[in-house]
Amino acid sequence: MTKIKYNTNYCFAVDKMLGTLAKWLRILGYDTFYHHHITNAKLLKIARKDKRIIITKSRYFHKIYTKVPIIFVHQDKLKLQMRELHSELNLTDQALFTRCVICNTLTKSIDKHTIKNIVPPYIYKTHNAFYHCIICGKVYWQGTHYEQAKKFFKEIIK
Repeated sequence: MTKIKYNTNYCFAVDKMLGTLAKWLRILGYDTFYHHHITNAKLLKIARKDKRIIITKSRYFHKIYTKVPIIFVHQDKLKLQMRELHSELNLTDQALFTRCVICNTLTKSIDKHTIKNIVPPYIYKTHNAFYHCIICGKVYWQGTHYEQAKKFFKEIIK
């Protein structure tokens, strides 16, 4: 296993057993590759090619020698998994909701008028800033989920 250097621009490759963790890394703004049907061998290949840190619960990676950095997650509950990663990497929430949680693409600002028929009327009336994923089209705004995510992250780092 390769020693991981502290860096705020981490890129991750997360194994298929950790889908919720992958989603939360994306919520925090980290570039996170995840696919629920990927094999460990393919994950390793992608991590090597893209210079990603593998995050896994799989024993497969215990058995092989690789120069790819690997973090083994031991916990089953999300909050405890996040604490494990935070203690290892000192994660931050500085880029909260800047990536699409579905496809990992950076979100872009979008003109409010172009999404009028996409978001609920109340959201359209009460919010001015909207962001969207240029790949899958998902629209985001700073709603209650933003504050809930910040609160969740604060609970992790305490």
